[in-house]
Amino acid sequence: MKTFLLNAFFLLLGGLFPHPFSVLAESNQGGLTVSPLLQEVNLAPGDKQSDFTVALTNHAGTLMTLRLSLLDFGSLDESGGVAFVGADNNLERKYALSSWMRPEKDVVTINPGETQNVKITIENREGLGPGGHYGAITFRAGGEAEDPNVSNEVAINQIFTVLVFVKKLGGEVYHLGLKEIEAPHSIVTLPDTVRLRFQNSGNVHVVPRGIVTVTDPLGRIVEKGIINEESGLILPETQRLYPIHPRSLLWSFVPGRYTLAIQWRYDGKDDFSLQTTTFDFLPLFAIIGFLLMIVMIGWYGVRRRRKMGEYKPTLTDSP
Repeated sequence: MKTFLLNAFFLLLGGLFPHPFSVLAESNQGGLTVSPLLQEVNLAPGDKQSDFTVALTNHAGTLMTLRLSLLDFGSLDESGGVAFVGADNNLERKYALSSWMRPEKDVVTINPGETQNVKITIENREGLGPGGHYGAITFRAGGEAEDPNVSNEVAINQIFTVLVFVKKLGGEVYHLGLKEIEAPHSIVTLPDTVRLRFQNSGNVHVVPRGIVTVTDPLGRIVEKGIINEESGLILPETQRLYPIHPRSLLWSFVPGRYTLAIQWRYDGKDDFSLQTTTFDFLPLFAIIGFLLMIVMIGWYGVRRRRKMGEYKPTLTDSP
């Protein structure tokens, strides 16, 4: 149970990042670099297998022993984090990958300053359905040495994780929908945060793209934001919430009906989908100006009445 929680913790730190990159985990006597942290693989219909390598570099001054494990993962929540899944989860088992992954070795021993490449094979056997499949390779450092005569092995208890995203071509389904728009605002404020909830109804992971704009009654774009600047993925049959912080482009001085427009697509799709909503906006300076105008009109009326009250007809004023 402890090992499971540690693995889940490191997966949550990884999240759904769009591109491979290195992670450096430091121990008391150095550290280990595992690269890439994320691996994407495409399997064509005729491919029997696909291979990739994971580079392990020992920065410590002592020998390191790493033990490999293969697991499946799924979406944790709408934030984009990932977690390991159990065998009783039918939805996640549908997109499982660990049964089709085969490392060339289960234990790796790395000398100080050495880099070793571990080959991982994805087998395109019968039963691996079209679409996306998701697994993780964990490297656990620590435990007893492989060679009992070696006394300078470092005894640490760290877990390093590589996420593997496989896309089996020939039957993949792409479908991204915008389920909900949250744009808190008031009559005197424009939205400073727009939250979009996307639903991936397909069988393969997608990366949403697009822009959010706010247009005033004159047709001017006064605010603009980019959807998914960090290129976060959405796993199949899951939802994910993306916060966008539009930046101001022009002074919003026109009162009236404003339009919030969301244009979105996913990577690989050329045309955009569009959804709009409207709201009323009255700039604060316009409210102040209106109140000042009321005050001035009232003041002018009072002065006029006072002058009329002070006026007294004379004989020369008679017809």
